Amino acid sequence: MEAIQLIRDFLQERTQTDPGLVTPDARLETLGIDSFTLLELIFEFEEQYGVSIPNDTQTPETVQDLLNLIARFRQQAEAKPS
Repeated sequence: MEAIQLIRDFLQERTQTDPGLVTPDARLETLGIDSFTLLELIFEFEEQYGVSIPNDTQTPETVQDLLNLIARFRQQAEAKPS
């Protein structure tokens, strides 16, 4: 599943956010994502993609920031030898 679709599905299920509002330039706070919801979303990404995102990672402000964060940690996970 594409990362943006995971965000759309997650928000629609948890906050009833219209998936059409979840665009790369959308601000997370505008979509109703508070710190707790962001933490839940990050846990969802970790489970879905098998990545680990450190707690001290800079907090994303937009959907694109979150997509970039996920892409970076997915690349790092794929680059590690098994």
